Amino acid sequence: MPKILIAGGAGFTIMETVLVMAIFSIATTYAVGIFVKSNTVQKRTANVQQLTADARFVVEVMAREVRMGTIDYDYTGYVLPLDGPQTVLAIKDQDNQPVRFRRFAAAEDRQAVQVCTGDDVFCSLDANWTDITPDNLTVNRLNFYIAPAQDPFSWQLPDYYSDLQPLVTIILETESLASAELEQHLSYFQTTVSSRSYQR
Repeated sequence: MPKILIAGGAGFTIMETVLVMAIFSIATTYAVGIFVKSNTVQKRTANVQQLTADARFVVEVMAREVRMGTIDYDYTGYVLPLDGPQTVLAIKDQDNQPVRFRRFAAAEDRQAVQVCTGDDVFCSLDANWTDITPDNLTVNRLNFYIAPAQDPFSWQLPDYYSDLQPLVTIILETESLASAELEQHLSYFQTTVSSRSYQR
C-alpha cells in the first residue's frame, strides 16, 4: 500500500488518512449541530424572557394603580353582581381621578390592555384610551375579580358594610404574535392586590 512520507521516513496510509478525515468530519458535524441548537435555545429563552417581562409590566401598572388608589364602586360599567369576573377595572387614583383598564381590539389580530384616565364621558370614546401592551403581544384574557362586592367604606346602618380591605385579583393571559413557532409563547399571570387607601 502506498504511504505518505513525512520527514523522518514514517508515514500514513491512504486508508488511515481517509479514516481520520471521516472521523474529523463526523465530529465537526456534531459540534456545529450542537452550536446551532444551543444558539436557537438561547434566542428562544431571550424571547420568552422579554415577552414575560412585557406581560409583567402590564400587570404591575394595573397593580400599582390599585395599590395607590381605591376601587370605584360607583362605576356604572360593572357587570352585576360585582362578585363575578369583570372586564373593566375602574379605580380612583390618589388624586381621586378616575382610571379605567380594559381589554380591547387594538388591531384585527391583536387584543391589548388599555388605560383611560378620565370620567365615563371621556372614556366612552375609544380614541381616549392608550395601549399599555407592546405590539408583539396579544391579550387572550383579562379579568378582574373585586372583593368585597360592595364598597366597604360606605355607611350601612348601623355600621359599615364590611371590615374587609378592597382587593382586586387580576388575571392576564398573553400570547406572542410571532409568526415563527420558535418565538410563540403563552404567559399566564394572576395577582391579588389590596388598596392601601383606608377611608374610615
